Amino acid sequence: MGATHNSLERHQLDAPKCHPNTRVAVIKRLLSWIKGEIDLEALILWLYGAAGAGKSAIAHTLAEICEADGLLLATFFFWKTAAERSNVDRFIATIAYQIARMIPASRPLIEAAIKADPMIFKQSVDVQLAKLIIEPIQYLHSIGFNFKDSPFVIIIDGLDECQGKDIQSGLVKSLAAAFRHSPFRTRILIASRPEVYLQSTFNLSPLQPHLSRLALSSDYSAEEDIRRFLEDSFDKIRHEHPLASYIPSSWPSAYVLRELIEKSSGQFIFASTTVKYAGGDPFELPTRRLDVIRRLQPPRSDEDLPYAELDSLYHHVLSGVRDIERVKHVLGVLIIVDPVIKWGTHTTQSMDDLFFWQHGETKACLSPLESIIGYDEMGRISIFHASLSDFLLDPSRSHQFYLCRESILGDCVALGFRHFRQRKLEINSVSSQSATCSMPDCQVYWRLTLRCIFAGPFCTPQLREELSRLSFQALYRVFEIARLAEDFWLLTSTIIEMLYDRVSRDYLHCGEAVTNKS
Repeated sequence: MGATHNSLERHQLDAPKCHPNTRVAVIKRLLSWIKGEIDLEALILWLYGAAGAGKSAIAHTLAEICEADGLLLATFFFWKTAAERSNVDRFIATIAYQIARMIPASRPLIEAAIKADPMIFKQSVDVQLAKLIIEPIQYLHSIGFNFKDSPFVIIIDGLDECQGKDIQSGLVKSLAAAFRHSPFRTRILIASRPEVYLQSTFNLSPLQPHLSRLALSSDYSAEEDIRRFLEDSFDKIRHEHPLASYIPSSWPSAYVLRELIEKSSGQFIFASTTVKYAGGDPFELPTRRLDVIRRLQPPRSDEDLPYAELDSLYHHVLSGVRDIERVKHVLGVLIIVDPVIKWGTHTTQSMDDLFFWQHGETKACLSPLESIIGYDEMGRISIFHASLSDFLLDPSRSHQFYLCRESILGDCVALGFRHFRQRKLEINSVSSQSATCSMPDCQVYWRLTLRCIFAGPFCTPQLREELSRLSFQALYRVFEIARLAEDFWLLTSTIIEMLYDRVSRDYLHCGEAVTNKS
């Protein structure tokens, strides 16, 4: 029974729960729904948010509150790395067991159903739900059983960690279909990341009358909660660590605390990882280990992994991407090129334009990453975790997901030249005046090209190909129409010479860069 909120397995793994006096507004909103003060018709509430936002901690804390108030009927916490909790094989059995305990009158009915069909746990979720849960409840109702004082809250956490996207979606539909006809009021909380296939499931028309949603978004800002958590946790380390006498009373400084809060980006996982690592070794100074987290000191050895929990999260999310190279192109622009170009906020449409993609392709390739990257109704892209860039720029942590800075810059220079080449083709097909009006702003791609070149790119295969197609005459014509003729001479007199020189001498590539940096 390791999947229940109070199981020994979860206790031994130090299952997350909310720090005292944090996530108060979220829990209050959930309790209002449970008690019927809001969303009266909603059988299911979907609590969703970015990876590491603290959904499991909220679910666990809510379970403890409901249990203390006599409201909790059953819980199930999925977890991808635990064999018995990573699939639905034991889901109905675990829920039925808890119902038998919390509503004792149902126990003989559930036992009788199992005795009548010993192979019932090999049947579908729908059959198990009907035979072991719904039919016993309906029978009790038919003989006049009073459910008034019975617990009625079921909490399911980490649905996205259950194996099989279709199985996850099917479970939601099965629960809604089964419990909406239950003779007593039931509330089912489902917590997960906002994976695209789960969004599709929760958007199904038949579910809407029975569904409520709660997003862990800016409306429930966690910044002050993270501050409180860090302050209390560091205070505990200062007083309880075996080497506490060597820790200054002012540690960490207000500046460092602010830095950690900003790095958390409103997600508890970075703050939690920081505290666990800083105070997690009785033989190491917490002050030094915090410096390791801040990249001011190196780890003691290769086995010393300060970001293990974060790295596991990022590897898991990125491993679910089909076309990782396309995603790396987008991430490379957001993380590496934007700080160089100072482009400002990127939209999915501007990314489509930059990469010569059909409109909608950026959204499509980012859709598996909606737990760490999002975009608003205007298409403006945002990265939920500031620590993601540290991960992707460190080959020892990100491995196959590593973003090679010089290669990304080289590919973007190639994109700039390709846009100039495309512009020349359009100039040839229309008059100069109409070409100026209809084509994208040449200055944008001029700035992209120039600044990426000065940032020190590798001469990647894409850049070599564009240089081989380069025509000075055609390039000058583009710059002349865009009223950038003076800039053309700057490009040709210095930068093109430098790039052609790289063609003959620069044979480095991203793979070699990983080797050198490792």
